[in-house]
Amino acid sequence: MLRAGEAPDFTGDAPGAFLGYGRSLGAEQLALNLRVLAPHTAHAAPGGDPTRGHSHRTIEEIYLVLAGEITIKLGDDVTTLGPRDAVRIPPETTRAVRNDSDEEAAFLLVSTRVEDHKAESQWHERFWPG
Repeated sequence: MLRAGEAPDFTGDAPGAFLGYGRSLGAEQLALNLRVLAPHTAHAAPGGDPTRGHSHRTIEEIYLVLAGEITIKLGDDVTTLGPRDAVRIPPETTRAVRNDSDEEAAFLLVSTRVEDHKAESQWHERFWPG
C-alpha cells in the first residue's frame, strides 16, 4: 500500500504534481503515474520546453483522465479528453498533453515497466508550438 502523501513527486519546481506509484509499490511489470496539471500548463519535465513532444520505442501507454480536461496531440491529431475518458498510445507515437482550461486536470499514465525510461524515450522539438 502507498498513501498519496508517500508517492514520490518528480515535478521539481513545476506547478502541479507527477507522482510515481508503480515502482514505489514494488510493481515488477507495471508503471503507474499520476499527473496533475495546473491550468494553462503542459505535461513537460521541470524547466522543459512545453512545445516538445515525446515518444517511446516499445512502450504502449494508456492515459485515463480522472478530473478536469486535457488536450492531447497524438501524431497530427488533437483531441480533448474529460473525466473517465481514456486513450491508448501505441509505441513510437509522438504525443504531448496540455491543460488549456481554467481548472486543474489529473490523469493516470499506465504502461509496462522499463528499467531505463530515458533510454526508451525520444524527444521531438517544436512538436506542438503554441
